[in-house]
Amino acid sequence: MKWRLVLVLSAASVTGCRDAGQAPPLKELQRAHSGTLSVVLLSEAETLRRGKDSFVLEFRGADGPLVDVGTVSLTATMTMPGMAPMFGDTAVKATATKGRYEVTSDLDMAGTWRITVEWNGPAGRGSASLPGTVG
Repeated sequence: MKWRLVLVLSAASVTGCRDAGQAPPLKELQRAHSGTLSVVLLSEAETLRRGKDSFVLEFRGADGPLVDVGTVSLTATMTMPGMAPMFGDTAVKATATKGRYEVTSDLDMAGTWRITVEWNGPAGRGSASLPGTVG
């Protein structure tokens, strides 16, 4: 009987350690195309989150691999009839993986934001725009 308890506790311990070191899977929320590149917006959640959030941008070539695009900037705007556009706070940081960028954002209102991405580097200069749903 004791060995069963030890076995169960050992299995639970191993499972807990394995899951603790792994990042949650990212979900593709949007994809836009610019020339031969795809700009892919990925998040752990089903939508971008209102307020402070973070998400990932990836740049992929026509056949799927990540592509180094160099310097990336991003703006987020929301327009409402009869009002000046709202601007969200965003910051883009390159990750250790070429072609993948981490974005931190502070988007104050739920709804659809227009996310405009610009880049300049080894893959040339370009831009793309895509909707980002904030829940």
